[in-house]
Amino acid sequence: MEHMHLVVNLANESSNRQASSIPNTGIYIKINKALLISKRQNIFLNEEYYKYAIEMKVNGEYWVIFRRFSEIREEHERMCKNCPNLRKEPFPPRSPFTKTDSFQIERQQKLEAYLKNYIQIVLGETIFLYMPHVKAPGQSDQTIKLTKSHFCDKLNFFQETTEDKLNVQKLGWKSFDV
Repeated sequence: MEHMHLVVNLANESSNRQASSIPNTGIYIKINKALLISKRQNIFLNEEYYKYAIEMKVNGEYWVIFRRFSEIREEHERMCKNCPNLRKEPFPPRSPFTKTDSFQIERQQKLEAYLKNYIQIVLGETIFLYMPHVKAPGQSDQTIKLTKSHFCDKLNFFQETTEDKLNVQKLGWKSFDV
């Protein structure tokens, strides 16, 4: 049986924190909430882990995805094979036995910074196609506006799942202000 608990604003200072923006792209990202998931394996074993709520906004389109630290780490390792510049990006350390609030707060801040850099690195050269004031080579004066669909096509990791949508509904989620 799975039980889900919302841990809201792990740090009071993060509750009023603005989303991190990627300059000139219309992309915002914010992690300031986490779900504590408890799964009873059997009468003696209860597994607990956090799923970070990653709030995304791309040119006004908003969504929330929930990812475990291990899922983010696996994505990092997978993408490092295809994107050598990502190897230089420090990934937050693993600590399977520490579940204190202060550790979770620090980890979530490092994850947000990492994900912001991850987006910039992986989108890399193609992002200029979507920048509002830059004309792409061979294109007319009209630039393409980055949409959630374009973004998720390039970065499948940020694609919203059915489970993500259900969690948002269950929790009565409200979008962040940018």
